[in-house]
Amino acid sequence: MPYHSDIIVIGCGNVLFKDDGFGPIVVNILQKYLHDKNDYFDPAVTAYVEDEFDKDVLNQIKAKFEGVELPESVQFIDGGTAAPTNFFPMYTEYDWKKLIVIDVVEFDAEPGTVKTFDPNIMQKGKYDNPHGMTVEEPLQEISKKCEVVVVGCKPAEIPTPDVDMGLTEPVTKAIPKAIDLILNEIGVK
Repeated sequence: MPYHSDIIVIGCGNVLFKDDGFGPIVVNILQKYLHDKNDYFDPAVTAYVEDEFDKDVLNQIKAKFEGVELPESVQFIDGGTAAPTNFFPMYTEYDWKKLIVIDVVEFDAEPGTVKTFDPNIMQKGKYDNPHGMTVEEPLQEISKKCEVVVVGCKPAEIPTPDVDMGLTEPVTKAIPKAIDLILNEIGVK
């Protein structure tokens, strides 16, 4: 799959470990509700959102997309847990203008708090994924070539290695704000 877009939005994490699924779930929501021409969203993930989310949260999510047109230059990717090793190194092959990473981030806040981070000023170890991999360093390297923004959500629970699917309530309720931040970073809000 070619990645010749100006803006890449990648969801990182694993839906099998509760809040670690934040990134992939959000990127699948973006793909579906923005009618991504690539049509790569996972129907199982979007069915989970539509069947299991609180209806008020689901209505807030759907309202975020009213009147929003997706520019041709944006591409959404569900990077799963392999993004740092399989996807991030590809920045040398493409001329991206911006990389937006959606993921859980440990920081001093209540679970479900969402904010944007510049990987160049993130403290080392603040963005280690639950699988033991440091993520700041590859993003700092990419930021030498293009703008990098992390849209991070403070998780409430990541039960690795035990499989436990479904986002916690505070992280589910954070998704509308995350969508606002992402659409702002894309430049459509």
